[in-house]
Amino acid sequence: MNRNYVFDFDSTLTSVEALDVLAEITLKKKPNKDQIIQEIIDITNLGIDGEISFTESLEKRINLLQANKSDLSKLIKELQKKVSPSIERNKEFFETYASSIYVISAGFKEFIVPIVAKYNIAADRVYANTFEFDEHDKIVGFDRENPLSVHNGKIQCLRELKLKGEIQVIGDGYSDYVTREAGIADKFFAYTENVSRDKTTQNADFIAPSLDEFLFVNKLPRSISYPKNRIQILLFDDVDSEVAKQFSNEGFSVETISKDSSETSILEQLKSAHVVGTQSTKITNRMMNAAEKLLAVANFSVDKSNIDVAAFKDKGIVVFKVKKSIKKNTKRILDFINSGDTIGAVDFPNIKLPAYKNTHRFLHIHQNIPGVMATINKVLATSKRNITAQYLSTDKNIGYVMTDIDKEYNPELIKKLKNVEGTIKFRVLY
Repeated sequence: MNRNYVFDFDSTLTSVEALDVLAEITLKKKPNKDQIIQEIIDITNLGIDGEISFTESLEKRINLLQANKSDLSKLIKELQKKVSPSIERNKEFFETYASSIYVISAGFKEFIVPIVAKYNIAADRVYANTFEFDEHDKIVGFDRENPLSVHNGKIQCLRELKLKGEIQVIGDGYSDYVTREAGIADKFFAYTENVSRDKTTQNADFIAPSLDEFLFVNKLPRSISYPKNRIQILLFDDVDSEVAKQFSNEGFSVETISKDSSETSILEQLKSAHVVGTQSTKITNRMMNAAEKLLAVANFSVDKSNIDVAAFKDKGIVVFKVKKSIKKNTKRILDFINSGDTIGAVDFPNIKLPAYKNTHRFLHIHQNIPGVMATINKVLATSKRNITAQYLSTDKNIGYVMTDIDKEYNPELIKKLKNVEGTIKFRVLY
């Protein structure tokens, strides 16, 4: 099926509202800078949520900005640093699907085109407003004939494009959603990586905390196989609150449970947990067995008695223990989730592979019995997959192998690797 992907710019492709950044530049030396910037932000939000007409929003912000054409080069430099993280790490998607991607924004071409050009989005696929300048290059207004300068301009713009095939709109604002409400867009993704607006998320077909989620839902190639927002971090409430902040800042879903909760309640929450963190709460074998998706445990206590390390090892679950720094211990969990590294694990062989571009990484945990590695590599060879990097480490009980391959793989390959005799856990990292 032919698909068209229509992206918003501000707070979607970039993590900021461009005119707010421009205000920081133009008002730098103004004594009432903070007051004016807050006024601009408020006007921006009112326009995005449809509380005032977009034309009015533009007029008021431009008047407050007092900007000049020379300020735009500074703005572009700043915006290049503010591309949304998941957009940046999925640059390949934009390069591969360039012929299906459009940018429709109520922002301005003068700064949008230079930013998206680095993502292989041509200028003729960018639909946005344009500034008007006076004889001294001061920004004095905008082209009022442009449909994107008025209320529901994105609807009109999409209608005029007459795109063939399914239309998916990705944006953070209500002005993006209305394309779906009007029946022009087939699906609307509320993009919440940078900002979440209730009025937008409440009406969305899908909520996308990152581009990874959008690509996952659409079964499109992506830099990571499983979106971070789908990875559930479950922390008992005796764990330092800073840990939850660190995981949340990385884009993971974090929940806290009271150690005083009933066992039934705890077991229910554990069903969806990929990582569990504890300080003093004992993680029983019954809890472990309930956590069918569990990949790792972070023990933030020097006391080892609260975790049956051997039992977790038999299940292929990696256990990390606290060091002097909570931040360091959390980072070890993050490195395991993001890269497969087991440095600092107390029950697993400690291995680390450098990150490789344009590869897929398979993590295979297995019983340390003869022939497993030979079988794994035979499966890869018969599937005509070239190994770009591989590292195996074992102890007397288990083996842990990280393998990077350089081509797209068939789902049948995964099935075969999971069925290798002695397999305990298998995971596709990216």
